Formats: sequence, structure tokens, C-alpha cells
Amino acid sequence: MRTLIAYAGKTGNTAKCARKLAIHLNQVTLVDLNAEVVNPKDFDAVIVASPVYSHKFERSVGSFLKKYQEILQTKPFAAFVTMVEYDSFTKVIKKEIAEPLRKKAVAIANFGGEVNNLTPFNWHDKIIAKSIIKLESKKHPIEFLPEAEKQFVAQLNKVEWI
Repeated sequence: MRTLIAYAGKTGNTAKCARKLAIHLNQVTLVDLNAEVVNPKDFDAVIVASPVYSHKFERSVGSFLKKYQEILQTKPFAAFVTMVEYDSFTKVIKKEIAEPLRKKAVAIANFGGEVNNLTPFNWHDKIIAKSIIKLESKKHPIEFLPEAEKQFVAQLNKVEWI
């Protein structure tokens, strides 16, 4: 199955997760939506990946989902995010992925995240990120979720994606 993993991000965390996931799949094309344009019609299945900043997907990922929603609804679809604010995961997914696409998704997951580089952010976003990190680090470690990738791949296996 020719799979597109369309991702974007500012710090490299989402790209890192996309590359790790690609190892488990056959015939994968990785596309950074901040750098390239891709049409999902050329693939058999699509995985979309985005970081979450201030309860929103990376702009290019949101645009991709809106522009190609009809095409995405005709293919096996899955999505993952990288985010440290675990409590808002469901709310973000409901807001950023249209209901018809959410309902048919094979898997939607949070891979967690780490904060190792705030350089790409403007001063306002840096302040917000630092305050979220401080708050969330009291609830849980700020790290990639160790089982998330494995569980995501297991969900894909259930529909013979791999």
C-alpha cells in the first residue's frame, strides 16, 4: 500500500516521529507540508501528523486537511500529533479534524513530545510554551510517549495497512 505521511512542524519533533513510524510501513513517502506540496490522490493511504501549538495544528497541516478532506475520506486515514498538553488532546482533535474524517480514521493518537528547541517561536509563543511546559511538567514528564508509536502501528495492523 502506497502510504503518504504528510507532516509539518517547527522544532523537528513531528518529523522525527514521522520518520520512526515510516520504518514500520512499506512504500512510504514522507512530505513536509511546510516545504512541499502534495496531493493525496496519488496514494492508497494517508497519515497526517502535526504538532499542537496553543490548541491548534500547524497551519499547513490544517490547510491540507481542509483542502483534501473529500479525497482523504475515500482512503485509509490515520493521524497523530505531538503535544505535551495531554488533557486537551480530544478537544484539539475534534476542532482540527473534521468529524467525517475522525469517524473513519483507523487511528488517531498523541505521541507526546519533548521541548528541546524554542528558537523557531516568536516571543509571545515562547512565553506561552514555557508556561505550558511548567504547568504540564507538574502532571507528567515532558517526553515522547514510549508506547504511542507501537500502539499506533498495532491499530494500522488491524486493517492490514502494513
